[in-house]
Amino acid sequence: MAEHYLLCYRQELARYQQEQEQEQEQEQETKGWLKAVEMVTDRAGDQKATFLRLRREAWRKHFYYKGKETWVPYVQQRYASYQAEAGGERAAWVGARTLRSWWHDLVRDVAEIHTIINNKQ
Repeated sequence: MAEHYLLCYRQELARYQQEQEQEQEQEQETKGWLKAVEMVTDRAGDQKATFLRLRREAWRKHFYYKGKETWVPYVQQRYASYQAEAGGERAAWVGARTLRSWWHDLVRDVAEIHTIINNKQ
């Protein structure tokens, strides 16, 4: 679920805002996930914020081919281009393990914060 809300934050926020009159329980669940994503993204540094933006972009473009995820090379290329445009003399190439690690860290953080939010309610 954390992956879904990280990738689909804008869509879920819009859906949540449209469905506010519907079921209270579902609303609380969605609200908890949205709050968790907001908290994680608000504290993310520039690197991870850029990574998340590019990861969402790759997801929107459906970067899967025959069941294999291909978002990593897409994000690697776009991240290097972004770094070069930002003024770096040479583009920083981020390894596949690093990108997957960043993704798993973000997903884990959102899931943990969501759990904490649910336990407070």
